[in-house]
Amino acid sequence: MKEKIEQLFTEGDSYLKDAKALFFANEDKHSDSSCFCCEAVKRYIDAYEMFLFERVAPSKNYHVVMHTIAQKDPKFKQFNEKVYEIKCFADEAKKEPENFFLYDDEIDEVLKNILMIRKYIASKVRLGKEFMEEFSHNDFMAI
Repeated sequence: MKEKIEQLFTEGDSYLKDAKALFFANEDKHSDSSCFCCEAVKRYIDAYEMFLFERVAPSKNYHVVMHTIAQKDPKFKQFNEKVYEIKCFADEAKKEPENFFLYDDEIDEVLKNILMIRKYIASKVRLGKEFMEEFSHNDFMAI
């Protein structure tokens, strides 16, 4: 199980790095970046769900996943609004990709929220030191 959780974190980290690169390299097209942010968060949440409920396959429904996780970890509710905001941005981006954009402060907030969620989950699932420090000493991911 630990290998699968690490794989989900690696996938999430890859999506997060791609999202940040696209936000700043492609300043007038944020739809793909927003979708990558959503995919990153989903991977981290899937990893946490897998950790808490070993025999449960990850759900595709965010509402169900967030509720299920909160049953075992009530503190995780602090991230509900942040996760739904990230998901809403991605949903909007999919509807009208050519007209979708985020302001700089929104981009910063989304990235900070993802990193906060990532850090919380990484500490809960007891990942190795390399996962805990993945972004903390990396200038590319500095916000």
